[in-house]
Amino acid sequence: MIILRSPFKAGIVILAMTFGLGSSFTKVGTTAAPFLKIEYGARPVGMGGSFVALANDASGIYYNPAGVAEVEKVCFMGGYTVWFADLKYNYATFILPTRRVNFSLWGSFLYSENIPVTTVEDPEGTTGLYFGYVDGLLGFTVSAFFSDLLSIGISGKYIQQSLYNENASTFAFDIGSIFRTPWKGVRLGMCLVNYGGRMRLFGNDLIIQADPWPDYPGNPDVEARITTESYPLPLAFKLGLAFDLIGVERAFFVDNSHRVTIAIDGIHPNDGDEKLQLGMEYGFQDIFFLRGGYKINYDTQRFTAGAGMKFAIGAREFAVDYAYVDMDVLDATHRISLAIGF
Repeated sequence: MIILRSPFKAGIVILAMTFGLGSSFTKVGTTAAPFLKIEYGARPVGMGGSFVALANDASGIYYNPAGVAEVEKVCFMGGYTVWFADLKYNYATFILPTRRVNFSLWGSFLYSENIPVTTVEDPEGTTGLYFGYVDGLLGFTVSAFFSDLLSIGISGKYIQQSLYNENASTFAFDIGSIFRTPWKGVRLGMCLVNYGGRMRLFGNDLIIQADPWPDYPGNPDVEARITTESYPLPLAFKLGLAFDLIGVERAFFVDNSHRVTIAIDGIHPNDGDEKLQLGMEYGFQDIFFLRGGYKINYDTQRFTAGAGMKFAIGAREFAVDYAYVDMDVLDATHRISLAIGF
């Protein structure tokens, strides 16, 4: 029998077990609303998306709702992403802290404009007809500390996809926890995301006129509806480990001016192979930041990088962050986010 006496070693074993749970076949492309997998916030994206055990700012709500409990001021964060294929991805978060429970309202949407309408007769596009594509999410989060070391959070989300005259929608939940161990400030996080219903397209374009008895001439056509398949959401279970290698107080190496944070996430999705994300953040005087990350077992994403700055104007605190992601054969993506604390 193996006994793990430190939470750091236990976290490494848990992440390794998560990453090693392979499957005999892949389910890539079998879920709806793939925009839910687009990561949120320039700071965590610059760290390779490794934020499940940190999640200690407004962008952490996407990775683990338990992190919202750490926010001490009223906070607003907004972000803009230049996605590939002329798509844009925007998001915003508002957090209201109280004595016992923190609340948050947040949302995101992926959209593209001026897509030409095509038909069988006009495969290159019909003259003057265009449509837009929009995926949207609206979420509400409740998060609180259950003890000095443990916080828990839950998010309810309304998800909708719109394509021309067709729409699909459903509800989902995220639930997570963060345990702050007493050993060197090591943090362990876990989260289940996108647990909810299935999505099926409905709309006027699916209504057609059909002859119920084609073998008998002279029958009037009747209204019929084309049935579409329903698909599950991209459900995923995530485990995270984070610690300050260099920093103040309980870091492995104490330094009052410099901080180096290491974060590791393991992800077990329902529509693909297990993934591993590695991230690092360097901070100087808690003002200037440099970030880097690496993603393992992703088709296109590999290296990430980012930078940020914090400053105060009067009683307000500002954080500006930027992230770059190498998408291999696809266009590189750029993210900018701004957070304001009151």
